[in-house]
Amino acid sequence: MRARNLIRAIREEWLTESEIQLLQEGVATLRSWLAGALPEPMQVFSSFSVMYLFALSGEKEQQQAEQLCRFLSGEDCEAEPDSSTYPILDRLWADLQVNRVGTLLEKINAKTSLSHSLNPMDYVSGPEDNRLEGLYENKMEGQNIDFFVQKLPFPLEVLDPRIVRIPPGKTNELHRHAHETVFVYLQGTGHTRVDEVIIPVKPGDFVFIPRWCRHQSVNEGPEEMVFLAVADFGLTGKSYFGNYLKTARLKG
Repeated sequence: MRARNLIRAIREEWLTESEIQLLQEGVATLRSWLAGALPEPMQVFSSFSVMYLFALSGEKEQQQAEQLCRFLSGEDCEAEPDSSTYPILDRLWADLQVNRVGTLLEKINAKTSLSHSLNPMDYVSGPEDNRLEGLYENKMEGQNIDFFVQKLPFPLEVLDPRIVRIPPGKTNELHRHAHETVFVYLQGTGHTRVDEVIIPVKPGDFVFIPRWCRHQSVNEGPEEMVFLAVADFGLTGKSYFGNYLKTARLKG
């Protein structure tokens, strides 16, 4: 599964420019090792060391490793890597994932405070805060969609709380995304759909939105619906391979 994910990521151009460069550097290093150059201090993913040992095991394996090099370097993205190299691709996929979130994991394990201010107000916000930043809005009269999303003024790394506002009688998009979310309803009444489940909501309710479920909130009351959506977008946005915004929005 992981190998197929990497093959798809390369073919559909989901990797960042820096990740493509890392793969190209790894391929260049591997080829120099196979050509007899002395090993240098490791500056490449450990999976390239595994590929090197694989190539040393025989002439056939060296040919398969070279085919894999052409694929990873972009020289022949349409070539199908031999299934015997899938364990290497599994490890390389894992290396790429760790590379995306490694800095965040290091900060978590550093056990050092990331407090950013001595001003108490820098840790407080609310629905009427003039520091709220407009993030996203959409109006589609034919589908009764009308809503506005604001971002809270905190320097967060994993959590990504947002204020969502829906006018009376309107709804937001039916959509899904990789991040999990908890909705905290502050104002207004109506319902939230989670896949096929309909959940009545009112101020004070918390609603859990699992990863990848199709969900939508509908304002059925006479006043604006306001809720706080607390997600882990700071993690999923870094680790997701592909066009995140395209995946996250399903119209209608």
